[in-house]
Amino acid sequence: MINLKITKLEKSYNQPLLDDITLTHTGNGVVALIGDNGSGKSTLLKIVMGLEEQDSGKIEWGGEPRIGYLQQEIDSLPTLSGGQKKIALLADLIYSNLYDVLLLDEPDNHLDIENKQWLANAIESFDGLVIMISHDRHLLKQITTHTWLVEDREIRTYPFGYEKFVNEYEKERESMEHLFHVQEKEHKRLKDLVNVFKARASSGPKMARYYHALEKRLARFEAEMVKDPKKHDAHIQLSTSVSGKQIKHKIAIMVKDLDFSYPDNSVLENAELYVEVGEKVALISPNGSGKSTLIKLILGHLEPSTGVARTGENLKVGYYSQEHLEALDKDSSPIDCFTKRFPIADYEAAAVLRKFYFSKHTIKSKIWTLSGGQKARLQLALFLYTNPDILILDEPTNHLDLKSVAALEEFLVDYEGTVLLISHDHDLLNNVCDIAYEVKNKKIILSPNFLNED
Repeated sequence: MINLKITKLEKSYNQPLLDDITLTHTGNGVVALIGDNGSGKSTLLKIVMGLEEQDSGKIEWGGEPRIGYLQQEIDSLPTLSGGQKKIALLADLIYSNLYDVLLLDEPDNHLDIENKQWLANAIESFDGLVIMISHDRHLLKQITTHTWLVEDREIRTYPFGYEKFVNEYEKERESMEHLFHVQEKEHKRLKDLVNVFKARASSGPKMARYYHALEKRLARFEAEMVKDPKKHDAHIQLSTSVSGKQIKHKIAIMVKDLDFSYPDNSVLENAELYVEVGEKVALISPNGSGKSTLIKLILGHLEPSTGVARTGENLKVGYYSQEHLEALDKDSSPIDCFTKRFPIADYEAAAVLRKFYFSKHTIKSKIWTLSGGQKARLQLALFLYTNPDILILDEPTNHLDLKSVAALEEFLVDYEGTVLLISHDHDLLNNVCDIAYEVKNKKIILSPNFLNED
């Protein structure tokens, strides 16, 4: 029987990250460890694994369980792709019978949809405890049995999986919103009373005592107030209007009679794809099938052997790829990145970054101190600020936390332009896209049954 007890755990870097964490867990199962980017999820796993020291507090296991750990970034196995490395390491962790507990930091990143299903099946077959960070809602709903939410430097535990958690959290939030509005009214009433009796305090000792008693009452009330639950919301609130250049039935992306080969590998043969202005298209297929190559051909980064691949005339294209994260200046700050790239003032850049869920602190932090998800959100902010007519997104949700994925999804649903979306996030594709294509046998073919499948 697995027993884990964490008592009064604290961890700070430049500021407090985890504060007075106390929790217990007994038995097997799959724990969803969720929370915003930079909230301390990865740090917690490293501390539990013994790779980082906590500032104070204790971690105690019943017995001496054998613990396996998969970190977020994988540097070993240099000859394999990111997805292949993940599969090799995960297979070793899950099927080796060497471990009783697995700590998995974003094990689904870089995995295509087929391999995510393999991962779900593998984790469900594991006879032990799994504590897993993931931002894939479909995967979390499938396999988790418990949920730990990292929020405001604390952890709240729920004895059920992610699917039920979403419903319960929403109810909890509605209750907190009601309480917040009630307490705001009482807070205003108490402050008004304090101000009234402050003016009267000098009239005699009785009034002075009453004024000081009211002051103490107000201080106690303020100390116990719940925070505004809406401060945890994430919304990408840029303009979704597109230029007058957009005409219905105009071609936004055209691929015709396209052939392309690398020196030792034929990728596309006689491929065709037509995307109209305003269409939202999912491009699905296993890793290595040629999706990213097709995107580079459409963007003009590669030249076709024969045929045509291009975007519509006079349409501005925005292209987002995980590769862009490497181009960020590590010693710069998010606000510097904006003001260097666009002719805007600091306060304007700060306003845009706040819409992408950056705090006053992280707006001015060095890039190298940000989490992978915070860097991904910064690149999305830079990318969407140009207000393109066509959005081409290659795995935009890698490293994004669950709230940021939901905010991106909301933005794409409302966006009036054209979207070509490569993703292995099944829920995102279902909720955003109208039609799906796949790259198969060097052709681009319609995949009519993919969207709205479970």
